[in-house]
Amino acid sequence: MIIVAANGLHPIGTIGVLIQAKKTGLIENIKPHLDKLMRNNIFISDKLYSSSLKIVREE
Repeated sequence: MIIVAANGLHPIGTIGVLIQAKKTGLIENIKPHLDKLMRNNIFISDKLYSSSLKIVREE
């Protein structure tokens, strides 16, 4: 992470990418994508799931 920060990069993760995609209009909703990740055995905590939906107003 130190190398990443030193180069001015800020890792945001998969959910961060989905949030950015919604904010820029590339996707309409993140919920179906979060659900698909979870169906494919990607762990997303309940707290992260709900806070992500809240950020993009999909609660």
